[in-house]
Amino acid sequence: MDEHALLDLLIQAARLLLSNGGETSRVETMIDHLARGAGLSDDQVQSFVTPTGIFISLTTENGTTTRLYRMREPGQMDLGRVTAINDLSRRFASGSCTLDDAIGSLKRIEAAPPRYSRVLQLLAAMISSGSFAVVLGGTLIDFVVAAVAGLTAQSTVSWLNRFVPRFFGVLLAALIATLLAEGLGVLIHSTSQGAITIGAILPLLPGLAITNAIRDLLAGDLLAGVARGAEGLFTAVALAVAVTLSIGVFAHVL
Repeated sequence: MDEHALLDLLIQAARLLLSNGGETSRVETMIDHLARGAGLSDDQVQSFVTPTGIFISLTTENGTTTRLYRMREPGQMDLGRVTAINDLSRRFASGSCTLDDAIGSLKRIEAAPPRYSRVLQLLAAMISSGSFAVVLGGTLIDFVVAAVAGLTAQSTVSWLNRFVPRFFGVLLAALIATLLAEGLGVLIHSTSQGAITIGAILPLLPGLAITNAIRDLLAGDLLAGVARGAEGLFTAVALAVAVTLSIGVFAHVL
């Protein structure tokens, strides 16, 4: 067995799973499945995964080999890739594919386009923002305004995340979207301004980060759970600051 090739497979699979929305306990379980598929026992593979780093150690007849990978790339939150990587780990663990086949499959998963196109993602953001405004008591015109603001928020944060840390990307995107929502709400004389504003920031809510934080904490991964919880908290703070600033701006203008 080529320990270095196996370590490459483990590191790359863990990196993809973690960066696409997988919780740390799922990543560590996937590493164990892949290692068992290569013929290693539980005592021969040790892994420690955090939101910012992956540590894997393999012990064979040739000695112990350890690899560290520091997570730097921003998360893409593609649960389709998470499912594909989990399926690959199960097939490898059952002996349905070789090490070379698994490495090739992993490269194809990474190179594959997102399951949902960019246009479909923006359309979903629009519908969810508009629908949430209606649920909170808005009218049909409020639906349209919130949908436009939600589209602005989603497209802006996706573009900004390539250049700035997520906190600042969310802050700027939320500020632009809420200012747009407030401005359009004033123009149409909406009586449900709060519903429009809440609908506008809906695509930016840290739902997945908070869910993964809770799952990590329940699994006993306290470090990862606290780290992901802090990420969700910072995102929520950014949204609160953006909404406060936009409301304050219009309160002074009007």
